[in-house]
Amino acid sequence: MKRSVLGSVFIAALLLSVPAAAGVDDEDYEQGTKEATISKGATATKKVPWRNSVFEYEHQLSALSFAKSAELRHNPKYSQALSFQPRYYLRDDLSMRMRLDLNIELTTSDTTDTTREWVVSDLLVGASYAPKWMVIPYAKVAVNPYLYLNFPTSKTSRGESMMMALRPGFTLRRKFDLLKGKWLKSVGVNYGFSATKYFHEFATAQLSDEVCGGVTFTDANSPFFDTGCLQSGNRNRSWRIANSLGFSLQVLDKLSVAGSMAFYYYTVYGLSETATVGKTKINHDASTWFVLGANYDLFEWISLSAGVSTFHPQLDNESDYRTPFFNRYTAFYLSMAVPVDKFVAQVQSWTGWGK
Repeated sequence: MKRSVLGSVFIAALLLSVPAAAGVDDEDYEQGTKEATISKGATATKKVPWRNSVFEYEHQLSALSFAKSAELRHNPKYSQALSFQPRYYLRDDLSMRMRLDLNIELTTSDTTDTTREWVVSDLLVGASYAPKWMVIPYAKVAVNPYLYLNFPTSKTSRGESMMMALRPGFTLRRKFDLLKGKWLKSVGVNYGFSATKYFHEFATAQLSDEVCGGVTFTDANSPFFDTGCLQSGNRNRSWRIANSLGFSLQVLDKLSVAGSMAFYYYTVYGLSETATVGKTKINHDASTWFVLGANYDLFEWISLSAGVSTFHPQLDNESDYRTPFFNRYTAFYLSMAVPVDKFVAQVQSWTGWGK
């Protein structure tokens, strides 16, 4: 349990804080993710309420897999991920969303209990509102509020005793027209903000080893009597504040290039005065995330994405700032996204089903 809780934190961060690429609408620039690298492509002939639901298959390879002498220990990492992101439109400007990911490392894993263990992400459920009237006057900046609920289906969140997380946020986006020909038609810029509140049963990650400090808990006069055995492990996060900046350049009708930079600030739960195990004056931490990639719509019903991603804690073990664009967490990705409605429409056109 100890390895699965502490060791899988990085994988959970990649799967949850930094979602994989997906075929999405323009309003979905939440947190500046790789979703911005996916162009919209052709619109399906029939406008179904479950449009823009996406199934994605992704490969991830760490950059240091090619550099054996980069660190003291060569630790290559190659993993694959499956992601299903259903969506249902109650109205054209209001949609319900859900997301669940599976990740497996095919190289020797440092973060799972067994070899090639499937890692399940938390379940995200939410709603996005993107009305045409919600535009900042004169600036022509569209405003897209959203609300997500995070449920602890992952092993990491269960080990941290998380009950739920609530994440309201919004994105600001603006599109600029460029050339009138086939090349460089437009560029979009966006800013995202979200505040996530985590609800945990305990202030620290609950591990299998308890630290009681030699105190007899039948003694009501003990200062530790009210707290019981102290669980070792890191303190759980209480809040997360996320800011992101991104752009998306439409190079051709089927080819787009995008980049984004996100900044995450976390606060952790405080401990009681009697708690000494794992107590520290540091009550916050921060992470950054950088993505640069390209997307090509191979067909109307399938798109390919490739790029480089770096999600990492801002400080290294010596409390120095990491280089933001290339470090031990840098990974190359190659993904295939299938919009379900367009795939179904294509199958119908092949078979004549539904006519």
